[in-house]
Amino acid sequence: MLHTRPLHPGFGIEVVGLDLSDPASDAAVDQLVKELDRHSLILVRGQTLSNARHVGISRRFGDLMTHVLKQFLTTGLPEIYVLSNVTEDGKPIGNHKEGWNWHSDLSYVAEPSMGSLLYAVEVPPVGADTLFASMHLAYEALPPEVQASIRHLSATHSYAGYYGKAFADREPLSDEQKARTPDVVHPLVRTHPVTGRLSLYVGQDIIKSVNGLPPEEGNALLDKLNRHAISEEFVYRHKWRQGDLIIWDNRCTMHCATPYEDTKYRRIMHRTTVAGTRPF
Repeated sequence: MLHTRPLHPGFGIEVVGLDLSDPASDAAVDQLVKELDRHSLILVRGQTLSNARHVGISRRFGDLMTHVLKQFLTTGLPEIYVLSNVTEDGKPIGNHKEGWNWHSDLSYVAEPSMGSLLYAVEVPPVGADTLFASMHLAYEALPPEVQASIRHLSATHSYAGYYGKAFADREPLSDEQKARTPDVVHPLVRTHPVTGRLSLYVGQDIIKSVNGLPPEEGNALLDKLNRHAISEEFVYRHKWRQGDLIIWDNRCTMHCATPYEDTKYRRIMHRTTVAGTRPF
């Protein structure tokens, strides 16, 4: 039986007293898979995970995806995407300043990620918090007339557009990377495939347009929904400790990294990404 406590009144739990480094915990991991559908976000602190164990745990949630930015798959296991400001031999070991906007992982592919498992290898003593927002709570708090007006709208997600905004100071995407990430269309309101619960499916920078609306009207709607989605009452702020593992459901949450003194402190985070299905 899992021992848990809430992280936020509306979503998220912390599981206490669980050592995931031990393969004997696999039965507990399978319980975490079920709890994720109910709670959207799970924290397990104090872990000592090898890269192989991190990947092994992640596979119990489903098939794993590999990131399009192959230069940051530096652990020897391509399933692990490294987020870091650290350089070795003059090269970055991970992507720095990734996710400093509100988003859901890999919303820019036809079948976006179901979930992500982010493990804190090394964290600054201050800063670098991650904010998580419940898109279930955000949708359910909208007035009924707004829910009805957006229920069947769709939007175009563009990785090329996001990359150009977020990493304008970097080398542009290669032709191969562009080919792997063409623009895709997803609903503005998606249905959780397990629970049937509805949630907003929005994000900053990643959505290029709302289909069927004039650009000005569509952009105004996106701005309104994005601002609503990250209202304080829907958000949990996580202050990282080394050894934290957070598992979140990309089908019903958004998240956003926050800055830190990156010239003073090191940060190394390992993320695995669980494959999902087409939103509906």
